[in-house]
Amino acid sequence: MAERKKKRGWGAAGGLLGFLALFGSKLKFLLPILKMGKFGTTIWTMALSVWAYMLIYPWTFALGLVIMLFIHEMGHVWAAKRKNLPVSTPAFIPFLGALITMKKQPKDAETEAYVALGGPLIGTLGAVAALLLGMATGHPVLYAVAMIGFFLNLINLLPIHPLDGGRIVTAISRWLWVVGLIGGLVVILYLKAIIFLIFWGLFAWELYSKYVRKKKKNAAGSRLHTEHIFLWIPVQHFDEKGLFIPAEEHRRSLPFTHVGDMMKREDIVTISYPGLEETKTFTYSNGLVRDVQLVRTEIAGDQVKMSVEMKVDPYEQEQGLIRDDKYYEVSPRTRWVYGLAYFGLAVALGLLMVYTSVQIPQVPLAG
Repeated sequence: MAERKKKRGWGAAGGLLGFLALFGSKLKFLLPILKMGKFGTTIWTMALSVWAYMLIYPWTFALGLVIMLFIHEMGHVWAAKRKNLPVSTPAFIPFLGALITMKKQPKDAETEAYVALGGPLIGTLGAVAALLLGMATGHPVLYAVAMIGFFLNLINLLPIHPLDGGRIVTAISRWLWVVGLIGGLVVILYLKAIIFLIFWGLFAWELYSKYVRKKKKNAAGSRLHTEHIFLWIPVQHFDEKGLFIPAEEHRRSLPFTHVGDMMKREDIVTISYPGLEETKTFTYSNGLVRDVQLVRTEIAGDQVKMSVEMKVDPYEQEQGLIRDDKYYEVSPRTRWVYGLAYFGLAVALGLLMVYTSVQIPQVPLAG
């Protein structure tokens, strides 16, 4: 019976795909309906996910599963809003889960951990609500929904990126990534969770690239590269200071400063010419300026145009999910707070799963 249902489900999926292939161009009138404003993507991807899960599970369980995912993602949205981080509405991907995209990255590990913790925390409350409804009504499907809710939030606490756990532990200790790398692999293989195995592989490669390849590259020494800029100084200013205008091919070092503005979180370079008050100040984030040389001078009307070479030691480009060390600097108090929250939530979810498995009625789910 169940096998026939699966075959019918996949047959329906094939039929729908064929229908869309034949008549998709005729369905443009549906696009405004599918957009449905700000939450359009959330609504139609939720509906698509419910339909996809119905190919395998009863509709009641499929609906409950998607609601659990929705509550989890809204926990992230709630936490992001509290930190004034703009995020998208949730989007659902059948058999993969759901996600939100951040339009602005967190400024530090504490903010990242806060947003990450919001998902499993609110998601756990949603699963508890399903459990309480199940206990009040006796409906087996509500126990099953609660169980899957506890499981999804618990496995998301594995300390590997991009799972929530991998982001939360950035405010505790990055050594927990090593625990996730080893222990997480054991859990993933035991559960035969192929999708999570892909996440694990990407995370392992990222750790290797960040902490192993980078050290080898640094040991080999960095290579300076040259960048060119121009200084424009009025001829009058040389006359007022009694200074000679440099010859066309004259070369000399120029004084400069390269500092970081902590308030604006940006690098600022200032270059000047000896004896003159004029300076050129600009933001610069490509690398650390090591040397500045005047290489050529031209007179253009009432302006002196100076060609300047900067020798720059390039910064390592922060790619992927792992940032530089400064990003992960948090206070001891913050580490304790997030440590207690993280491990406390993990223990609570484990106990709730055990409790729910004991309480769940031993009757089949209603279709």
